[in-house]
Amino acid sequence: MTSLLLMFWLVVGSVHVGAPLVYFGLMRRIGAKKDYEVAQKPIEPEVSVIIPTYNEAPVITKKIANLLESDYPLDKLEVIVTDGGSKDGTVERVREFMAEKGVKGRVLTQRERRGKSYGVNLALAAAKNEFICLSDAECMWEKDALRNAVKYFSDPSIGSVTGVHILPRSGGGLSTSIEGSYRSVYRMLRVAESKLHSTPVAEAEIQVFRHRDIKKVDPNVGADDTCIALCVVEKGLRAIAAEDVVFFDPTPGTYSGRFRQKFRRGQHIFQAFLKHWRLIFGRRDIFSGVIFPMEFFIYVLNPLLFPLFLALTVTLVATNLLIALLIGGGLALVAAVPSLRTAGTTYLTNNLTMLAAILQEARGKKQLVWTKIDETRVSSEVAETAVIPS
Repeated sequence: MTSLLLMFWLVVGSVHVGAPLVYFGLMRRIGAKKDYEVAQKPIEPEVSVIIPTYNEAPVITKKIANLLESDYPLDKLEVIVTDGGSKDGTVERVREFMAEKGVKGRVLTQRERRGKSYGVNLALAAAKNEFICLSDAECMWEKDALRNAVKYFSDPSIGSVTGVHILPRSGGGLSTSIEGSYRSVYRMLRVAESKLHSTPVAEAEIQVFRHRDIKKVDPNVGADDTCIALCVVEKGLRAIAAEDVVFFDPTPGTYSGRFRQKFRRGQHIFQAFLKHWRLIFGRRDIFSGVIFPMEFFIYVLNPLLFPLFLALTVTLVATNLLIALLIGGGLALVAAVPSLRTAGTTYLTNNLTMLAAILQEARGKKQLVWTKIDETRVSSEVAETAVIPS
């Protein structure tokens, strides 16, 4: 009985833990050796920057000021703030600041709060320029982020360009450390997949695409950024994360804040992946043959194996002393080595978060109009903290 249980545990563990680790290892190797293999000629098309807001008064003027500090020609930018019914004076601050600075653009408002995607669609309908850039209100860009993103569109094969995240050099507790560990793997995957073909997950902090390719987003899917990336891939284009398109986005410093953020994001990506599942079978390229099936497995299927793997592990420990000692020794090693401890904690929290998000979605409780995490809305002092790549 123990032998059969052990074999089953090894099979489940190989799939649940082994398959993602093998994929991560292959992507790390590819990312280190391969280039994007696309044209990167400097171009300066007109861009409509869309900033969705809801009660963003603490950060919105800082956000627009950061945009104005970009090295992209301001006369080629249109700023569209699409507000979801803020109650804290966000709209008034935006209008006053844009008038004071002479910013070309407009503010769109909803009579009642209907979610980010609804606001994005209002802005897409109002946008006048050839290119669209989506950007969340709380994130800040490096000065050359937009210019670097746009240059990739000198290659006609590119349909979407997103960026990479950077974290503060120091500060924060274990929650921030866990986020740093997660982000280092996340960034590596996004970049490596982009160099091979495309990455299915984009960042709402900065995402650029041609207006003609995306006229509206699905209001029933929370991850409009990921949906846009998958939509352009369906059109035969590439969706990439560029290493030189850098942004700063504050990270919740508490477990509860991080859980709420990851829970919301996980549910939204789950929605987007299910909407575009046919990409796994509809094409004959490395994206449909390798990248998207693996990411679909990691986000949608693998979290469902977590409780089974955990139950098998507990059963083995309870029924076999030798296996209990071996597993206990392994856990002690993980606890003793800081890097392994952080990686192990990241594994646990990410699986629990995604499992909770999937169960929430299965119960029919879509989180399209979400509760804002106030601790990620930072002051200008925090936003100017020295940063390094994660």
